[in-house]
Amino acid sequence: MKPLKYSFFQLTFGQEEAYLHPEKTYERLKRCGYDAIEITPPKGRYGMGVKMEAYLETHRQLKADFGLAVSCINECWGEEWDPFSPTYKTLTEPKTADLAVRETMSSVDFAAELGAPCVTIAVAIHADITAANVKEATAVAVDALQRAADYAKSKGVRLVFEATNHLEMGKFVNTALNHKRMIELTGRDNIGIQLDWFHANFEELNPYEAVMDAHPLLWHMHFRDSNSLTPGYGTVDFKAVMRAVKRSGYEGYCTIESAPMIPDADTAAKDGIDYLKFMERIAEYQLRPEFPNGYALPAAV
Repeated sequence: MKPLKYSFFQLTFGQEEAYLHPEKTYERLKRCGYDAIEITPPKGRYGMGVKMEAYLETHRQLKADFGLAVSCINECWGEEWDPFSPTYKTLTEPKTADLAVRETMSSVDFAAELGAPCVTIAVAIHADITAANVKEATAVAVDALQRAADYAKSKGVRLVFEATNHLEMGKFVNTALNHKRMIELTGRDNIGIQLDWFHANFEELNPYEAVMDAHPLLWHMHFRDSNSLTPGYGTVDFKAVMRAVKRSGYEGYCTIESAPMIPDADTAAKDGIDYLKFMERIAEYQLRPEFPNGYALPAAV
């Protein structure tokens, strides 16, 4: 089985490190054995005054210096998720959906410049979704996703649609299966699913089923535990996740997102990748034909 690729979501190390001292993140991730970094561009309430062009050049140089890839560009927007944003961006109301599409386009440009394969987008709602308005909200979302996907395709970038929990983003397509249904409605082939195991812990029946529901559109994953800490610090069954991931042939990145950094950034980053690689190794044992007897049954007798 091919080994999985590991990444870390840089913004969870804090804005000061992410935007003023990103070299600290690259050094830490290289030392801990990561393959890539996930980045949030400096815009909206993020960035600490750093300009997009300068940030792009900084990461282009750091990629070369440390030999790390950029796994994904994380587009953070939405009223429910980002209540401090001066202008809300959603997928369920025409004007705010237009804002979301424009913001996503700028992140697609950023991704294309850095060679990142995908950009994360999420469901954000303008108002509560009900049986009375779900059809209209879905039509707005499908149109917005189509426009964003078409632009991304022109740049050679894919979108990954994050399944989020209803407490943060409202009750609208919160499961992998519903994200797949929404993607199918768009008719686009460059939108996939991003599972975040913190969100999935709220919404999915179990982690193995979530992976199988998302397959073959599961293109990116965020690994944080049930308490939002680094994998292994909570109760998510990551052995089941890894079995499903290995069995389905997942080829994307496993990106750790730990917030807050408990007990500290270096420990959380090292514990996270060490734990997931251990879970990956156990999953490979469990999927071998000789497990658990120590020998494989013959194909014929």
